[in-house]
Amino acid sequence: MVKVNRVKEAHFYFKTLRLYLKPFYFLFALISLGTLGYMTLEQWSFLDSIFMTMITISTVGFHEVHPLDDAGRYFTMLLIVGGVFIYGYAINNFFKIVIERRFRQFLDEQRMKDKIKKMNNHYIICGGGRMALAIGKELEKTKKEFLFIEINDNSPVSKAISNRERDWPLLHRDALLEDSLIEARIEQAKGLFSVLNTDADNLFVVLSAKTMNPNLYIETRISQESTRKKMLQAGADKVTSPYTVGGIQMVRNMLQPDIDEFLEVILDKSNYEFELKFHVVKKSDDFANKILSDTKFRDQGFTVIRVKNLDKSMELVPPANFVLRPGHELLLIGRAKEFEINDKD
Repeated sequence: MVKVNRVKEAHFYFKTLRLYLKPFYFLFALISLGTLGYMTLEQWSFLDSIFMTMITISTVGFHEVHPLDDAGRYFTMLLIVGGVFIYGYAINNFFKIVIERRFRQFLDEQRMKDKIKKMNNHYIICGGGRMALAIGKELEKTKKEFLFIEINDNSPVSKAISNRERDWPLLHRDALLEDSLIEARIEQAKGLFSVLNTDADNLFVVLSAKTMNPNLYIETRISQESTRKKMLQAGADKVTSPYTVGGIQMVRNMLQPDIDEFLEVILDKSNYEFELKFHVVKKSDDFANKILSDTKFRDQGFTVIRVKNLDKSMELVPPANFVLRPGHELLLIGRAKEFEINDKD
């Protein structure tokens, strides 16, 4: 999709450039024709001929360089008409470029609004900084529906979208306003990322979003560790400190590089030929109330590496005799794609 948009954008720019340059082509041709005409008809020098051509085309009203005979006067009248034509053509092209650009922006905005109106179980990203850009790239890999709420035209997300590097829906709104969240269909959304610049702004968004949709899963970032408790009290389900996470990552890189390499493989699974899926066991599943060894996961190339129990406790690498109950949340890893596993609801 991004490549297609870049091709369309390049075509639009080349078309615009041609519209800009065409009047100059005609102007150059008219000046050349006028200069050659005076040199031929009036036997003037090159300087006198091009000067006469310029003052005639520009209609400045200067007197003739030399007296003109009848042929020269007819030729001068043709030059005046040609100059007027070029002015009109240039003005027409200018307005055509402006109108086409405005119309194109209007169509893009309507397409974006129509896309947002159809969104359901989508994700909302409040903010447009580097962290928001990274979130968008990760969500794009999973082919989930998402949109941004960002008011700053110079933010990394806004620039990526305006430069046609990313085909992402963007609401140019203030995320602190409830109307912006309503327009982003927060009541139909599945999750919200609040990654604005300040903890105060993120706290306000979390409070507003949780009030408008109590079932919404919310993740937010904090700059000050002292804000974590307030974010959780406001309704955030997950709070991340980029500085804390970055510090842990650096220590792990230094002390346990092999483990960190494996985790990078898991997190960046798009570069490897395996699947990483969640599945919630339902009563209708064939393997409900059966032990793990009786399921077909392994036959299909999948291994259950984690089970979240009904009491939210974790069972890492469950044994073969582990009984799968309805409501258990499974994390599976494997290479096969034949076995269809629904994403976690």
